[in-house]
Amino acid sequence: MKIGFDEIRLINALDSIARVSAKDCFVEENTIVYLVPNEGMRKAIGKNGSTIEKVKKQLGKNIELYEYSSKPEEFFSKAFHKASVDGVEIKKMKQRNIAIVKTDNANKRVILQNLGRLNKVKELAKRNYDIEEVRIR
Repeated sequence: MKIGFDEIRLINALDSIARVSAKDCFVEENTIVYLVPNEGMRKAIGKNGSTIEKVKKQLGKNIELYEYSSKPEEFFSKAFHKASVDGVEIKKMKQRNIAIVKTDNANKRVILQNLGRLNKVKELAKRNYDIEEVRIR
């Protein structure tokens, strides 16, 4: 994964306010998406969301935090926290890594209703776990 000057500047901004060093970040429209180590998530949010509000105010964009895990299966389970994920399987198909997120129909609907979140999760998976495709089943 390569990050550019703008991403480094945004990671440093989070670090200077929250004292948490993000593993990755990117900007999508009016939102900055951060991938934060699990031990720094509470610190990044702050009491009653105060820290994340400071970051939002300073950078002038919405902020979304996703929790990093060394295992991609855990990352997907945490990223889709509003849905109950039954399991995640990582397969290699035609030289590509594919994540298959298993869930029931009701939870599948919850995941697919928020396509913006799904696209951000896909981007983080591609950048940090070398997963090129995410399928919800």
